[in-house]
Amino acid sequence: MSFLRGQIYWLDLGYGEKPWIVVSNNSRNRALGSALVARVTTSHKPPLPSIVELDSQDPVVGSVICDDIETIYLDDEPRFGGAVSLESLRRINEALRVALGLTT
Repeated sequence: MSFLRGQIYWLDLGYGEKPWIVVSNNSRNRALGSALVARVTTSHKPPLPSIVELDSQDPVVGSVICDDIETIYLDDEPRFGGAVSLESLRRINEALRVALGLTT
């Protein structure tokens, strides 16, 4: 098994069990057996360009905090929770560009 970009995994990385969205590319994930993930929260967050509110098409409710990126491993035994919509992934891409200071 390898992690795929846009997939959601539930696991505890120090905040209690929460959903995390894979944001790293599939080639990197396969080669390293890990993934870079952004945290999803249901707490109210200020409107910032690095925060993406998920929509009704997505399997989880909340906002993706693209400033909060962690690494997960298969050994962490994450629980699969579906995948975000293509539209949400597009908005996450834009938020990551802002969070990381990348220009287009």
